Amino acid sequence: MAVWFSPLAREVMVESCKTVYPHEGCGILVGRRWEKGWEVVRSIAVPNTDKERRHDRFEISPHDYLRVEKEAQRDGWDIIGFFHSHPDVPPFPSATDAQFAWANYLTVIVGVFGGQKVRVRAHLFEGEGKGFSEFPVYVVLGRDASLPPATEPTVDHRLELLNEVEPFVTIAAKETLHQQPSGATVLVRFTCEPALHALPKALETAGHTVLLLRWDEDGALDLFARVGS
Repeated sequence: MAVWFSPLAREVMVESCKTVYPHEGCGILVGRRWEKGWEVVRSIAVPNTDKERRHDRFEISPHDYLRVEKEAQRDGWDIIGFFHSHPDVPPFPSATDAQFAWANYLTVIVGVFGGQKVRVRAHLFEGEGKGFSEFPVYVVLGRDASLPPATEPTVDHRLELLNEVEPFVTIAAKETLHQQPSGATVLVRFTCEPALHALPKALETAGHTVLLLRWDEDGALDLFARVGS
C-alpha cells in the first residue's frame, strides 16, 4: 500500500503549507482509494479556521468540506483524506492529530522547516486503540496506460544507481535490460536528475516499454521498464 500524488497535487499541498508558515496550513485530498493504495489527484488548500492556536493546531470548516465534497463528486472523485503542516516539527502524527483524525481517511503531514524545506509523510488512522499506520509517498511522473492506478509492477530485476551520473546511468540501464529476457520487468533506481529525461527516451528508443516513473520523498527516482523483444 502506498499514497500516489500527481505532481500538481503535491505541489499545491506543499506550497500552500509553505505560504502560511509559521502557522499550520491545511487542506483536503481528493482522489480514489484502490486495492493497493490511494491516488491523490487534487490537494485543495482551505483556510485554517482555528483562531487561537494556528501555530500548532488546525481546523477545517464544514462549509469548505461540503464545497470540496460537492466538486469532487461532480468530477467522479472522492474525498480520501486531509493534509496539514507541522511548522519546524517532524511530520509524524501528534496526540492531537490522533484525537481529531477520521478513521480510514488519510492524514498527510507536511513538515515545513524554516519556511522552505519540507518533508511529507502519509498516515492512516485505523481507529481508536489501533493508532496510525504509515505508508510510502510517491509522485507519479509517468505511467503506461496498461498499468492500473496506485499500483507498481512486479519486479524481476533491480538495478541500483543511486548517486551515479549521466551518461553512466543510461548506459548501465540499457546494458542491464539487454541482458534480461523479453517481457521481464526491471526497476532502475537513480538520483541523477538529468537521467530523468534521458533514460526513458533511450530505453523506449531501444524497444523497451517504460511502465512507471516515480519520485519518492527520499529524493530517489524509480523507473520500471518492461524488456522488449
